[in-house]
Amino acid sequence: MRREAGTFSCPEHAIAVAYLMLAYPIEPKNPTQLICEALQDRFDVNYERKALSGLTPHDWHAQAVFISKVLGRTLGDGVGFHILRAQYGAGEEGAASARRVSEWLNPDAPADSPMRELVDLLVTNILRGRPRIRDLSDRFDLPKSNIGRLSSAYRVLVEGARRAALNRLDVQMRDADIVVDLEGGATPTALDNVGQDEQNSPRLVASTP
Repeated sequence: MRREAGTFSCPEHAIAVAYLMLAYPIEPKNPTQLICEALQDRFDVNYERKALSGLTPHDWHAQAVFISKVLGRTLGDGVGFHILRAQYGAGEEGAASARRVSEWLNPDAPADSPMRELVDLLVTNILRGRPRIRDLSDRFDLPKSNIGRLSSAYRVLVEGARRAALNRLDVQMRDADIVVDLEGGATPTALDNVGQDEQNSPRLVASTP
């Protein structure tokens, strides 16, 4: 049961692969393996190496750019966009989006205050799992239970906005044939679309100028 190259099981899958692909330069050596290893670490799944999909590194990069454009075009500059970019993006853009989410959760905390720093770190905890609540308790000298309650309240807000964003993306990505269901109702893993068996007619949804 195969999926066409360049298509994905769900919007989150597409976004995760796209941002990881964009984080690596296009080099003569195969970057797909690097992406697989990064996904393996992020999603904590077992990876069995497969033959390449038939797409070139430039093809994968073009697909990643196209996905990022669909993400921005669908969600605009809303909090859903920044939640997803903070979760899966890297570098300055990911950090900037994390701050936007922090400001959405607590718009009143001054930029350089301990409270703003705490909310920033809670955002990364919610979206990326680090730092741990225990570490934040030690760092800010606050009871772990207090930080845990604040984190739980923020998590409800973030998850609601995140799910709403993914629902909107699901419609757009299916229309663009980025997200495609496997026949037979099989449940794919986060690695299904990377390093697939070679296809006879791989499909790439290329970015447009």
